Amino acid sequence: HNTSEILFSQNGNLTPAMQADSLELFIASHECLNSQRGAIMTRNSCRTPWTKIVNFSARQSIPTLSGHNVILQLDVFNFLNLLHSKWGAQDLGSSNSPTLVTRRTWVQPTAGQPLKLASGAQGVFNFTPFQQFNTKNASSNYALQLQLKYTF
Repeated sequence: HNTSEILFSQNGNLTPAMQADSLELFIASHECLNSQRGAIMTRNSCRTPWTKIVNFSARQSIPTLSGHNVILQLDVFNFLNLLHSKWGAQDLGSSNSPTLVTRRTWVQPTAGQPLKLASGAQGVFNFTPFQQFNTKNASSNYALQLQLKYTF
């Protein structure tokens, strides 16, 4: 099966040919989708990429008069991102699973058209291109926490 078997309708400024090209590019650029063409996808086969995160903590006890202590602690969350802006980036998907292709209507097929149902009608779809995962989120940023504790 390929995207040329899907009948698209105009979707805003996106022509049917543009939508078919975008869907083909999207599928071809994702190995988990491309390898499963023509089959029902294996459950949990297209998951979020591996997460790379390291947290760092440093603590120093500073003695004071009268046996009391001051403890200074620095916590760095997502330490890799502090070292380099591209490290520690968290690929997060949409909180709402996007619908890649939405059915708009049913039409009677012309001779040679694929995807015919028992009734002879064929689905007409829309595809709106989107980015599956995005690293522009709060989890991709490092965070610093400085603590000062006084013990007696």
